[in-house]
Amino acid sequence: MALKKVQNTTLTGIVIPADWNDRQEVIAAALATADEKEYRICAVKKGKELLGELQREVEVTGALDRDEKGRNVIAVRRYTVK
Repeated sequence: MALKKVQNTTLTGIVIPADWNDRQEVIAAALATADEKEYRICAVKKGKELLGELQREVEVTGALDRDEKGRNVIAVRRYTVK
């Protein structure tokens, strides 16, 4: 069986909080883009690093998908803080 080829997409936006734990600590982030779309950031290595860049503008490159709730998700492969 052949593996599906994943195409990278580059997006620019602001890193915003997307989910909190019981102590009100941010545990997930999303990218809010200029066209008013929101992309949840997968909690893989680069995605976890972006939790330290909340409220900053970044350019991210990664694979787009949808989660089980139908939300846009990006698995970040690389990013640049603007």
